[in-house]
Amino acid sequence: MKRTLLIALLLFCGATLFAQSITINDLANISNLSNAEAHNYLTLGKKFKRQYLQDVNGNSIEHLNRIGPDNKEETIVIGVNSKLSSGAILRTVTYTTSTPQHIINLIGQAKHMGLIMKLHGSDIKNDIYLFDNDFFHIVIFLNHDNISGSVEVHQKEYLGFD
Repeated sequence: MKRTLLIALLLFCGATLFAQSITINDLANISNLSNAEAHNYLTLGKKFKRQYLQDVNGNSIEHLNRIGPDNKEETIVIGVNSKLSSGAILRTVTYTTSTPQHIINLIGQAKHMGLIMKLHGSDIKNDIYLFDNDFFHIVIFLNHDNISGSVEVHQKEYLGFD
């Protein structure tokens, strides 16, 4: 009985040791939030810390990072947006990690979420995956050398008819 409990405990600890801190659903949801709401969500709920702020063309772009228990870095960039003539703001969230397995997990999550894979291709440096639905355009880059990867979630303009 003690042996079974010990094995179960070790498996649980091992699984949480290398767990990624963010999901594809989190990234999509963050793109719907204002900068302040996204900052609070990431710092309070996901344990990211502000790395620095950058002012680009009047937009305040925030870089947040987290170093996991395996000393691998994850970075999220929020605040990149474009304003439409209607006044609506379309946001872009970028996630970068030095753990390629996190990117592979995010690709699996995107497929499981029902997002349509529009393209699976590659360039000189990365494998590229494009996923799409009515609300988001998601571009996933996985480095050929399995060094790093990134995910860009772009909000799309939704034309709803009443």
